Amino acid sequence: MSRQPRAELAKAVLHEARKLVADHGLSALTARTLAQAVGCSVGTLYNLYPNLDTVRLHLNAELLDRLQVVMAAADEAVAADAAVETRLLALAKAYLSFARSNLNLFQTLIDNRPPVLTEPLPDWLLERIVRLRRGIEMAVAPLIPNASPDRLERAAATTWAAVNGLVEGIVSGNLAPVSSADPELMMAELVETLAAGLRVRG
Repeated sequence: MSRQPRAELAKAVLHEARKLVADHGLSALTARTLAQAVGCSVGTLYNLYPNLDTVRLHLNAELLDRLQVVMAAADEAVAADAAVETRLLALAKAYLSFARSNLNLFQTLIDNRPPVLTEPLPDWLLERIVRLRRGIEMAVAPLIPNASPDRLERAAATTWAAVNGLVEGIVSGNLAPVSSADPELMMAELVETLAAGLRVRG
């Protein structure tokens, strides 16, 4: 059994979990495999994290932090006076590129299996999600200048959901039977359509 301090051992668990998922996908993340990789017992593992869903949440938090950096860089690279569509497309392309580069971890982020957690998502994860959404709110705000905070949040969340859905279809390969179109052209089509709709509705 490992004699590392608890904080170091908890960090090691996430490190090995990240490697397992990145290299082999979410199905490789089992308590036995993870404990063996860390060099501790399964009991010790569950003393650190109550279940594997909690480990997944921590992996998702790390991934959202990295995504935030990528999205911020993409936003900063766009000229201040660029069209809203240009900014949104830059963000969407950065999102797609990130998903492609971190495919297995991204699949963990969007995994739709019901979790065993009985409590709401922790604040530290929700804060990361909100931070990303607010970046999208800033991007779409010029399209709906008179929108209430609730409307702006709704527009940003809908935009994010639409882009995320297309990204999921692209990286999973499920979109290929539907269309042979260039995925990046499809992304541009989606962004332009979303922006046009928001602009018309005001």
